Amino acid sequence: MTKAIPASLDTSFEHSSSDAEDMSGASSRKQKPSTSKHEASALATSSAPAPGPEGTISANPTRHERFWFHDGSVILHVENTLFRVHQTILANHSEIFAGLFEVPQPAGEMMLEGCHIVVLHDNEKDFEDLLHAVYDPSYFDSIPPTTDVDTLLTSIAGILRLSTKYILKPLRTRCITLLTSKFPSTFASYCTKSTTPSLHERYKSDTVMRAVTLAKETNVPTILPYAYYCVARMSMKRLMKEREGDLGWKEKCLCMVGRERLRWAEMSVSHSFLLVFQRSSTCTTLTCAHTRGPHAEWHLLEAGKSPNPLRAFVRWPQLNVCKDCEVYCQGVHLAGRRDVWKRLPSFFDLPAWEVLEEIQNQ
Repeated sequence: MTKAIPASLDTSFEHSSSDAEDMSGASSRKQKPSTSKHEASALATSSAPAPGPEGTISANPTRHERFWFHDGSVILHVENTLFRVHQTILANHSEIFAGLFEVPQPAGEMMLEGCHIVVLHDNEKDFEDLLHAVYDPSYFDSIPPTTDVDTLLTSIAGILRLSTKYILKPLRTRCITLLTSKFPSTFASYCTKSTTPSLHERYKSDTVMRAVTLAKETNVPTILPYAYYCVARMSMKRLMKEREGDLGWKEKCLCMVGRERLRWAEMSVSHSFLLVFQRSSTCTTLTCAHTRGPHAEWHLLEAGKSPNPLRAFVRWPQLNVCKDCEVYCQGVHLAGRRDVWKRLPSFFDLPAWEVLEEIQNQ
């Protein structure tokens, strides 16, 4: 018999608004002990599809052109493709593979060119991408910071899925770093992204929803608050459409509720200095007390199609106030934006940033 890894070997992150309280308690619960190599191998092995007549593989697979090494020590059968690779290289990257390869080989197991055949229940393209990252240390260097989100997701989605499943921690970390460069998980990284022209990018609605799905599938919840922020700012017409790969209606409703919370945050937290203008304590200009500039700017902001409380206000000259009052308002504005960022997960019924980080690192 061949060895197989079941598709159920999954550590995906599932979230809905109803389980937010359970997630928020994750920090107080004891973390699961790490899986040993022998436990991993026991978990990863099961019966594989029976071989066809005369010991042939029933699916008629083909050898992969790039990943068929003549000195390889194991053959991995993924969908309709055979990969001949090196056990030691995979075992050094993954405790799951290390445990799998330690399992004694049963008598009569199917072999090809002296190598045991292991059946993996994965996507062929995903596994090919994973091997590129394993065998080429500079693989991620070929993805520049200016890469658009669509291209980035195509490049790393398969690697992130399988590095999560097979516990290839360095590769998973690299993928998460690239994801958070597009969907920030800290206020500082958000500010860098939004103020650097080469990193500024308008995201397609389908792409954002694709990123949300990938994050939930691979337990990367730290990108969800900002991704949901992007969804919440989409037009109602787009949210009411139902396209292939879209979020479910429950998540869309969650984002619609979040949209109203963002509007409140813009009015009461980040841009409150426009709606209720207060002079600086050091102001000596009497005209500042009667200026109409802040209120006029608020009306312009309010007329926008969607709330954007994280966006930095830049029209300071239009306030028509003294320099002391302008500096004071800038401080209030920055503090308000920081506060909005801190609250951002709660707007979408997610746990706090620190808890999301703990869940992601489990």
